Amino acid sequence: MRFSDVDAEARRAISAAEVAEHDRRRADLAAQLRAGIAFRDAREAAGLTQTELAARIGIAQSALARIEAGRTNLTLGMFRRLAEALDVDVALEVGTHRVVVAPAA
Repeated sequence: MRFSDVDAEARRAISAAEVAEHDRRRADLAAQLRAGIAFRDAREAAGLTQTELAARIGIAQSALARIEAGRTNLTLGMFRRLAEALDVDVALEVGTHRVVVAPAA
């Protein structure tokens, strides 16, 4: 059985409000994972190990591993520290506005 089948079955057993909360949590997790993958790709492109990047931004290698795996909520401050250490742009889109959190040097 595929995950989508299990998910569809579970949705039939819960209320509309619970479905909305489930969808919101899935969207949050997906965003965390996409951010983690983006930072991992930028780290690898920069030729850095997790240990080297973690040392640059002042966190443990295990904390960086959790970020790259999408298993932690990132603050704007952490987005900025990662972006500056990797020399990449980080921006958020809010409606029609693009907010640059950390411009590349």
